[in-house]
Order: sequence, then structure tokens, then C-alpha cells
Amino acid sequence: MTSALAEATVLQACRTLFGLEPDVCKGFLFTLQPSSAKSAYRKKAKETHPDLFYDHELAIQKQQAYLFREILDAYETLNRFFKEREEGLWGPAGHSASHPRRATSSQEHTSRPQEAPKKNRNVFYRGPIPFRILDIGRFLYYSGFISYLSLIEALTWQRKQRPLIGSVAIRWGWLNAETMERITASRYVQGKFGERAVRLGLLTSFQVNIILYYQRTRQERLGSYFVQKRLLTTEQLELLTSKMMKHNALVIDRQRSESKRHNTYM
Repeated sequence: MTSALAEATVLQACRTLFGLEPDVCKGFLFTLQPSSAKSAYRKKAKETHPDLFYDHELAIQKQQAYLFREILDAYETLNRFFKEREEGLWGPAGHSASHPRRATSSQEHTSRPQEAPKKNRNVFYRGPIPFRILDIGRFLYYSGFISYLSLIEALTWQRKQRPLIGSVAIRWGWLNAETMERITASRYVQGKFGERAVRLGLLTSFQVNIILYYQRTRQERLGSYFVQKRLLTTEQLELLTSKMMKHNALVIDRQRSESKRHNTYM
């Protein structure tokens, strides 16, 4: 039996609510929890609700109404998805149930943080750490220290602190109400806001990158979330950050070696 909802529709709803930070793929759908979707929806709704813009220009009001409708539609899509998943239309029942943590030696276990509350232990990664450059959140997940749900909640927490790209661009004089409406109203240009703006020729890639950098400076480091939630101590975070940096350095060294080898045979 197949789902009445198209997979692409559900994935797009996830991107609308969660943005591009999580690796939104089919595996993401099987680990996504209603509580995370609800939290992301509430955050987005608070930012875009039309009532907040009653004293703005008409174009801005229309833009926010459109964004709010998109967010509401995305949340309704995910609620329908959760219902279909419970009915078994998205794979075997229990696919997203808790998985035991991978076995560790007694020495490893002593360096692990105290077990998180049961509600945070829904999915823990089991397997080798992928040999690619990782940020601290994904390194902790692939190392088995945090669950996938904790990773998503941390990314959502971090995103709440970021100003919207469009708001920053208007404040800096790079966009105005008319160009904002063109970006948000366009249904023929795919991608997130910044990507659409570049494709429409209203922002340059350099400007978008500058805004993205500014966004990052306005948010706390992701690792501090795990300390605040007592999933890790400050000392454990520092140790694991050091391990992550060594891991990434090995990946970079391997990439350089392979690049040199490739150029030698060219």
C-alpha cells in the first residue's frame, strides 16, 4: 500500500518548517517526531503571523500572509503524514521506535554523559563515524552521545536565534517591500529565500553569504545547547570538540592526498 501523500510533498513541508540545517531525506521522515514539528511550527508562526505586521506597508502584509499560509500548509501536511505513518503507510510500524545504543567498552562508558531522560533516547546512531567533515552536532550524533531527536531539537533551538534573511536584507537596504514580494510570491523559482533571490537577480551570492555569516554571529554555538540540557558537561564537550577537530583534520588530509594523487596521474 502506498501513501496518499507524495514523498516530495512531505519533504518540502519539512524544509519549510526546519530549513536546510537538518539533512532532510526519507530517513529524516522516519525519525521526525510530532513534538519537533509542533515546536518548529510555533516558532515559524510567531515570526510570520500577519497580525505582527498590521502597521507595515501593504506589500509586506501580503508577503507575511503568504509566508504564514505556507507554514500552516506545511504543518498540516506533516500532521497528515504522522497519521499515515501510524497507519503503516510509510513503512513497517515501529520503524522509528527506540534503538538500543551501540555497545561500548566499560572504559568508553565511563566517559559518556549520564543517560538522558527516556523521551530523548528515541534514536541513537549505531555504526562507524562517517569519514567526512562534520559539525559538532552531527559528530556527537554519529559518536552515539546524543539521539537524532536531540540533534534536531538543538538545530531548531539554534535557528530561533537567527534573524530572517529578508529582514536583514531590508534593514541593510539590499531589498525593499517590492523586491521582497517578488521573491516570496514567485512560484516558478525553486529553493529557499536566499536561493530564490539570487536566481531572480535581486541579491548576489556574495550578499547572501554575508547575511548567512551575520546570522551565524547572532546565534549561540550548537554545543552549548547540550550543556544547557545537561546531556554533556563542559569538559566532555571540550574533549569531544577536540576529537571532532582531529577527525575533520584527517578527512582534509585524506582529501588533499587524493587530490595530489589524482593530479599526478592527469
